[in-house]
Amino acid sequence: MNLRERLLDAILDGKLGKGLVVTRQELIEYFPDVPESTTGVFLSNSEVKTGAPHSPTYRHFTQRLEEARYRILPSALAERLAERN
Repeated sequence: MNLRERLLDAILDGKLGKGLVVTRQELIEYFPDVPESTTGVFLSNSEVKTGAPHSPTYRHFTQRLEEARYRILPSALAERLAERN
């Protein structure tokens, strides 16, 4: 399972974030098995408008609310929930 799936699962299961909002620090602390060089930039790289291009198929799924604080798009959560079922 990739980090995107793990993050969405943690949010769906109520283990991470507050509703649709998650902070950079929460992500880093929740996934200690993933290098901070990855988790530290993951949310910003996943931004819909300004995220860094990973690959042509990478789906961006966050919106920056303020520095280090991001909203997860409801459509990404709905998509992940459908994948789990």
